[in-house]
Amino acid sequence: MRLYKNYIFDLYGTLIDIHTDEEKRALWETLARFYSHYGVDYKPAELKRAYKRMVAEEEKLLKKTTKVAYPEIDLEKVFIRLLKEGPVGHPTSRLVKDEKEWAGAVANIFRIESYKKIALYKNAKTVLETLKQNKCKLFLLSNAQRVFTMPELEIFGLTDYFKRIYISSEMGVKKPDPKFMEMLLAKEKIKHDNCVMVGNDMESDIALAKACHMPAVLVNTFKYSSFELSLKYDNHYPVINDLTELLP
Repeated sequence: MRLYKNYIFDLYGTLIDIHTDEEKRALWETLARFYSHYGVDYKPAELKRAYKRMVAEEEKLLKKTTKVAYPEIDLEKVFIRLLKEGPVGHPTSRLVKDEKEWAGAVANIFRIESYKKIALYKNAKTVLETLKQNKCKLFLLSNAQRVFTMPELEIFGLTDYFKRIYISSEMGVKKPDPKFMEMLLAKEKIKHDNCVMVGNDMESDIALAKACHMPAVLVNTFKYSSFELSLKYDNHYPVINDLTELLP
């Protein structure tokens, strides 16, 4: 495959293999106990309902104020709202002095309890390292929550491979909205034809590249069959089954 000057990588499903389950009862039981330590007594099911309601409210508000088609909220705001607007059950001396730091702790619990699997894909680091050795610039463009993603990038030793990291929760917009990509291209002063989008999702990564008239490569970690690809996929874009196929 030809070598590009700039590679824009998706993260989850492309470099990191992750499966989470936010419906797990244990997640909401643990989170409810944590909130109780701060004087807010939720039942697990009640907390889950409040969380989903506030997420929807924040998304609606962001969409209205930014007028983007695909808004991405910052979940830390929701975790703080759950504390401030929750049912006060008992007094406590554990006051929250730094809301952002506290929300980060809640986020860590939420994320860890939701894991079913998280691991690097085979050859992910090898490919990133080889591209860097070939003087390519690497960027990350991820639909994600920064509070979840930055620790995971650091744990797997990926952070230093990227010239810059773009995460949707920081930008207020997510793939496949072209505005997300345009922000990166403008910031980095990159032209569309001097880069390639590498991702695993036809409806976000590849659709985004297509909307921005730029090259893309589909990493087939979803294991689409040839028949599925023939029905749904624009064969203008290469499909690979292993990241090493990106290398020249």
